[in-house]
Amino acid sequence: MLNPAVPVDANDLLLNSARLVDGEVEVTWKGKVSASRFAPCWLRDHCHARHSLHPDTLQRQVDTFSIPVDLQPAQIEIAEGGRQLHITWKHDGVRSEWPAAFLWQISQTEGREIAPRRRLWDRESMGEAFPSVPFAQIIDSDAGALRWLSLVEEYGFALATGVPVSVEGTEQLARRVGYVRSTIFGGMWDFTANLAFKDTAYTPVAIGPHTDGTYSLDSPGFQMFHCLEFNGEGGESTLVDGFRVADHIRRTDPISFEVLTHVQVPAQYLGDGVHLRAEHPIIALDHNGDYRQVAYNNYDRAPFRLPTPRMNAFYKALKLWDALVNDPAYEICFRLAPGTALLFDNWRTLHGRRAYRGYRRLCGAYLNKEDFDSKLRVLRASATTAT
Repeated sequence: MLNPAVPVDANDLLLNSARLVDGEVEVTWKGKVSASRFAPCWLRDHCHARHSLHPDTLQRQVDTFSIPVDLQPAQIEIAEGGRQLHITWKHDGVRSEWPAAFLWQISQTEGREIAPRRRLWDRESMGEAFPSVPFAQIIDSDAGALRWLSLVEEYGFALATGVPVSVEGTEQLARRVGYVRSTIFGGMWDFTANLAFKDTAYTPVAIGPHTDGTYSLDSPGFQMFHCLEFNGEGGESTLVDGFRVADHIRRTDPISFEVLTHVQVPAQYLGDGVHLRAEHPIIALDHNGDYRQVAYNNYDRAPFRLPTPRMNAFYKALKLWDALVNDPAYEICFRLAPGTALLFDNWRTLHGRRAYRGYRRLCGAYLNKEDFDSKLRVLRASATTAT
């Protein structure tokens, strides 16, 4: 299968030559300078012929473990005007085939998804125009849903306007992304400051910037908020781009950055009949060194100890991180009004809330990261096919 994170036009990717070089199959591309080499075993394992890749499920059918270690091609040919590579194998005479577009994409990404396009922001660069899409467009058209989710991917958050002021309307919006994730707080939330759970969200006090679920092995990927009722003062929502803060530390304090990316910080939720516990670095990187996740909630940090020099370095880095995420220069602030829902990336965007007085009713949900990513891939593939 092609990697949807890397857009390709199969009509533009044509093979120019294919030959055996030093035990590898080397291919070149029309109109491109670079050549790519593939191990014969890898090629046989990733054959796209019907006998190797199920045409409906796209699951591997080839017996990986019967492939000879010394596998050799008997014949290599370019087919369908450069759109296919065909190889017949010496040991069994079976012919394997691969689309040129598939081989090109693997050669560019090694089969891994690349980090999406992101626009890192602070208060000044964000300004007053926050990314938003009307509810009706999101619900009624794939183009609207794609626009909304693409904005969330790019900025780490986006608003939906004109949302029905009800739990049911909010759930309809959430399910446009994926299924609602159930946690100790339930599925869809609908709460006030009633201390129904042992969490500061269920109080009217101010909450500093944080991410949710640091005590979960798989922290919720996305979170949705919708204020259904508010009669009082204060209660403004705050957001901070954690990747923007991480990027600042990476450029200005590499020692603290190393600590924040390597020290596993334990967190726990203790109460309500459960004891959840997990560990995450405050800044997690992917295989390319791109930002993958921030996980920070000083309220939930569990006791742990390191050798004194490392412990001191951790507290220094933690203090720097906390000072930056609480710096107004990195924060945007707004009041969620009934009819406007917020969807944000809980692996990137820290959220908080000003203290308030009065009555405030909020509903919302957690959504899994893989469901969000899946929906984006499907919507993008559909849009590409349509054009």
